Amino acid sequence: MPEKRLWSKVVFIWAGISSCVVFWKIAQCHRASPGVFPVNDVYTSNTQNCSRFSYPIDQLPATDYNRLINIDFIFSILNLVCNESKPLLVILVHSSPENFAKRKTIRETWGKNEEDVKILFMLGSVNSSDLQKTLEDENRSHNDFIQGNFLDTYRNITYKHVMVFKYVIYHCPQAKYILKTDDDVFVNIPTMKRFLTVDLSPYGANKVLFCVPVMNARVKRSYRSKWRIPFSEYPSGNYPTYCSGWTILYSPDVIFALYKGAQNADYFWIDDVYITGRLIEKVQLTHVDIERLVIPPKELGYIVKDYSYNVSKPFLFGGADLKEKEIRALWKFVSTHPAPRSIFKKL
Repeated sequence: MPEKRLWSKVVFIWAGISSCVVFWKIAQCHRASPGVFPVNDVYTSNTQNCSRFSYPIDQLPATDYNRLINIDFIFSILNLVCNESKPLLVILVHSSPENFAKRKTIRETWGKNEEDVKILFMLGSVNSSDLQKTLEDENRSHNDFIQGNFLDTYRNITYKHVMVFKYVIYHCPQAKYILKTDDDVFVNIPTMKRFLTVDLSPYGANKVLFCVPVMNARVKRSYRSKWRIPFSEYPSGNYPTYCSGWTILYSPDVIFALYKGAQNADYFWIDDVYITGRLIEKVQLTHVDIERLVIPPKELGYIVKDYSYNVSKPFLFGGADLKEKEIRALWKFVSTHPAPRSIFKKL
């Protein structure tokens, strides 16, 4: 009888511990209730979803892998960084082939691969065999290139953006979040990881489309603008609200919805407008404005002068079109200042 009572106590204690673990996991997924996320007053419980999204590739045609919108496609260079890991975040950096110094700066600062963060540079093809050889040598040294067989030009930038989606869907489906950014941007990796795991969810979230939205932008018609669009390509005078493309944070479900839309739509070469404007309208998603998570230019200037300066609020990004000295100064700042436990409690 004493043994039975002892065994009953063990079972009771184990059941209690198991229940606590279950409730702890639920709390981890739903630690932020609707309304806590104060960006543009947009936040729903859909962003706190424990179930990891699985890409329904069976919804795509059998020929999908070798098609990119309206062209035949192959990966000319392919690095499978997710095979041995389940990253919290994959960062896919748009880079022009000639931007050797910018890639070097990123690798030496915020772009160091970690177990839960993987960083790759996205490139198109080049016409020069010498340049291609140089790129292949660079990739052999770092194993961080993804190259597609379309020519790397402004007019082909949408191919590069959709290639980001294709790579994640087919070669990194384990990633819980995906960040598309440019090679002149600074990403505050320690704070970003806290943001994803504490303010969102370590298990992944749904309907994440976080960026700096552009609203009521006029279509450029001037022949002097490299962004000129004739009426025949886009008759409307204004673009729909879209994300400024220098940094966009996606969840996998949004990636898949936009990828399916892009693969079945007419090509439009301004990727920000095409993907996060026109396609977003079709899938009825909402842009969440994260501009307050970009360090203000004034404070960036203070950090460049003295990286021991204390910023007034936490930040995720250093802004667009940064110079090398600005990226390196931000990295020194991040390396000497601990990341906040939670971002939005500090705002």
